[in-house]
Amino acid sequence: MSNIILGTAGHIDHGKTTLIKALTGINTDRLTEEKKRGITIDLGFAHLLLPSGRRVGIVDVPGHEKFVKNMVAGAGGIDMVLFIVAADEGVMPQTQEHLNILRILNIQRGLTVLTKKDMVDEEWIDLVIEDVREEVKGTFLEKAPMIPVSSITGDGIQELLSAIDEMYSKEILKDVKSPFRLPIDRIFTMPGIGTLVTGSLLFGTASIGDDVEIVPKGKKSRIRGIEVHGKTANQAEGGQRTALNLADVKVEDLDRGDVVTKPGTLLPVTKAWVYFRLLDDAKKPLKNRERIRFHIGTKEVMARLVLLDRDKLMPGEETFARVILEDPITCAYKDRYVIRSYSPITTIGGGQIIYVNSRRIKRSARGRALQIMQDTYEGDLQEFVLGLLEVFGNQYLKTSEIAPYTGKNTCQINQVIKELAAEDKIEIFRIGGEDLVVDKKYYSEVTDKALSLVKNYHEKYPLGDGIVREELRSRIKIEFLIFGNFLNRWINDGLFETSGNIVKRKGFEIKLSKGQQDVSDKIIKLYDEASWSPPSINEVISTFPSNRDKEISQMILKLTSDGRLIKLGEELYMTKEWVEQAIKLLRKHFENHQELTASEFRNMLGTTRKYAIPLLEYIDSIKITKRQSDGVRHLTY
Repeated sequence: MSNIILGTAGHIDHGKTTLIKALTGINTDRLTEEKKRGITIDLGFAHLLLPSGRRVGIVDVPGHEKFVKNMVAGAGGIDMVLFIVAADEGVMPQTQEHLNILRILNIQRGLTVLTKKDMVDEEWIDLVIEDVREEVKGTFLEKAPMIPVSSITGDGIQELLSAIDEMYSKEILKDVKSPFRLPIDRIFTMPGIGTLVTGSLLFGTASIGDDVEIVPKGKKSRIRGIEVHGKTANQAEGGQRTALNLADVKVEDLDRGDVVTKPGTLLPVTKAWVYFRLLDDAKKPLKNRERIRFHIGTKEVMARLVLLDRDKLMPGEETFARVILEDPITCAYKDRYVIRSYSPITTIGGGQIIYVNSRRIKRSARGRALQIMQDTYEGDLQEFVLGLLEVFGNQYLKTSEIAPYTGKNTCQINQVIKELAAEDKIEIFRIGGEDLVVDKKYYSEVTDKALSLVKNYHEKYPLGDGIVREELRSRIKIEFLIFGNFLNRWINDGLFETSGNIVKRKGFEIKLSKGQQDVSDKIIKLYDEASWSPPSINEVISTFPSNRDKEISQMILKLTSDGRLIKLGEELYMTKEWVEQAIKLLRKHFENHQELTASEFRNMLGTTRKYAIPLLEYIDSIKITKRQSDGVRHLTY
């Protein structure tokens, strides 16, 4: 059966700690000040052996209004609750506040215990029961058992134990497949052992020897020892109160609220998009960007809540918002949190995490963002991944990059990815041995843009083979590696073909009309007759009728692409035959000489420096010659 943690809740001095001692024999008040003052200040821990033989962990929380933050830290890891009301006092302020916190944290199972039964008569108990029934109406405790007990005389304790056992007999499924996560609620050291931390293990399985990371600090450690319910163990599972002995880390390196988990599982978080609901009984509206106290797991940090679609939130209203934290925390998709007001300090609401470390949303995109958050909040990991890619991510992410947003492992995310791919909602590319997940809509938009750009290029330059690969990539504005994979997919899908670094539509061919062929022949003739002193583009254009500048320029590009002309400079072209003839003369020169000067080359060709130098530099560029510091050339092969 699954492991389950039992917690207490209720007003100060309503007998929570005394009840736990009556049930377990353990006094959970461990601090000297607690024993001196007779009140619970911090979290207390115990374990209980039920009549069925099942052992459960217990978290006892303080009831004083000054220590509600400690109550929240303890309640975050419980599965069931003993909601405690003293029979001699009935419902009190922290009775109500604790119930609100339990509802915000979505605790679904529990029972109500009326303590101090021995201090009142039966008629009074009936009145208190009626009062408490009204208080819990509409909550998970509405139909739960309500058991009067006396922790002093023992009256009702056996009935309570049986009720707890019955409550535990109804299975609660615990997630033991996800990476383990232990929010730290206590840190201490023991001589000869070292640093120990305790907490309620939320998910997964932790074993001795496991490497761990303490987030958000990023400190690395290793589990040297484990205790569950005060006994040594080789491993701990989700739903158990757990103590970990951590290697290579000091007590002063850690704080309550840090989380022990597998390395790379969770992210340090400074902002997040969240679902938030302001309590019906909140004393006033919550203003946009109002300073708040943000509680998650065992952590409390100061923060501001940025409302997405309004200036203030009224009691009972809900919305999606962006929380900006003053100190880093760690959390993941669908983690629950509690918000308390800055001053006066009281619980005002809470909700669930949706997207952590998310970017800001432009006002024009907020409508779509709200819809995505609604779908994600009501949905599952599939909706989360789609929303992360479309609005809150970068349109594409590696599988390993998605997992830390969710608190799941890569295998779990891979399964989600396969499901999305089968439903044709994403595209998957294999890059560097890992899957890259691409939003389907984004991929389709990029594909359409690439098709349009290449089409427009062919229309604008009908005599050009196609667009240069890097120009296409830069105009689409995606990373080099991503573009390469997209292009390969487009080629495989029959959209494009490539020739060297040129991209063109599949099957595209340049077919010259008779008039275009005449232009081509005339241009080649002009360059051929000029030998090593070729005309400029403007000089070529001037030999044709006016208003044909664009046509002539495009034909020169076409002849260059075909290899019939070779570009030597911005405005300088020469026929392939004359370049090859110059190279032959150059090689002949080197049969009897070790070097070649620019002047010798110019005289060899019977031309001027205007043409000889660019030609020499081209020959250098194709590695036939190499220019030395003094300007002379040597033959390289």
